[in-house]
Amino acid sequence: MSTIDLPAIPGPAELAPALADLGLDGSSLSRLGDGTIGDKLAGAHGDPPPGAGKRQQVGAELGPGATLLLFLPGPPPLTTLAAWRNALWPLLHVPAWYRFDGQAVQRMEYERQTQVGQSALSGALIVARRRTDLMSPDATVTKFDANAAGWDGEPGGPGYPHFRWMRRYVGCFAGKKNPKSILDFGCGAGWCGIEAALAASQPTLCAFDPSPNMVQQAAHNAHAAGIGPFEGRTGFGEAPPFPTQGQEPFDLVISSGVISFSPDPETWMDGIAKTVAAAGDLVIGDIHRESRGFRARRHRRPVLPARELSALTAAEVESGMASRGFEAVRRANYQITWPVPQLMHLNETRLKGALTYPLLWANQLSAASNRVTGFPPTSGFDSWVLHLRRR
Repeated sequence: MSTIDLPAIPGPAELAPALADLGLDGSSLSRLGDGTIGDKLAGAHGDPPPGAGKRQQVGAELGPGATLLLFLPGPPPLTTLAAWRNALWPLLHVPAWYRFDGQAVQRMEYERQTQVGQSALSGALIVARRRTDLMSPDATVTKFDANAAGWDGEPGGPGYPHFRWMRRYVGCFAGKKNPKSILDFGCGAGWCGIEAALAASQPTLCAFDPSPNMVQQAAHNAHAAGIGPFEGRTGFGEAPPFPTQGQEPFDLVISSGVISFSPDPETWMDGIAKTVAAAGDLVIGDIHRESRGFRARRHRRPVLPARELSALTAAEVESGMASRGFEAVRRANYQITWPVPQLMHLNETRLKGALTYPLLWANQLSAASNRVTGFPPTSGFDSWVLHLRRR
């Protein structure tokens, strides 16, 4: 049976390496359930994790910007930690946890671990913060600015052919249209909009992203590809900076891998709907949270990017856009799920590109088959894409 707030919770002295790493003052921690507001410390054991009632208690006591520390004696299995992470969502998200193995203390993040000290304690300390804090505009800009170079691909690298194919697949998903104006809605490095513009006849290309560094990179890529005119701005999908005053809505709007970063997808859908011209085309693509691979990750990995939990399905987005005056023209899936992403990582890090084209061809053939026949099924892909048209 699961419990929370066990009497025997380690004190600040025993948790000192983790608290110092987090920059938290142990004297400011208070026990969950004492009615005070601020950083909270709790203990738990076993499955199943708490339900909505416990989340409400956490929400009432966890102040803005505060942290919940949840200690589980152990070491507990990773699946138990993942179950707690899933149970705390969507109020809280877990960006890290600390492994206490009786000697060393390690901070465990997504695809990274760092030793931060020593302790005789054995167990796991889950770090949870409000989802809205971790997905706030300021946090998003900081994260995207720091990772802007990584979103541009590596020309000549083993992963680049697949990188460009994915952008081309989404950018050209609306078919052989000839839009006069294109908007890349949350552009990143700009490649989806660029691919769409290259397939058209000298359209105007506009793009925006929360990150100034991303917008700068998108402008560089557009000019290098011979695209013009191009205009880039900073902004968020919930309040898009296009169309500008006096500017008409766009013939084609493309958004790839953006809505799952939004803390408020309903407002995001309101925002994108305003940018599409009458009878205009809209392409939205994102990760598929119900693929076999993503479901397995949620079951066994304690730390995941917030977007893997917040992502909507294609059906949910299609329904949301239908209520805003759009009808579906076509839908498809791409990027084969497990084990292909793992093989691609192996190909890029150890095999020096030996599997680049076999894996690319497998993805291309599977996407084409799914688009025409519906096979492989949706659960076999990590990404989906919709072509919608304003009624």
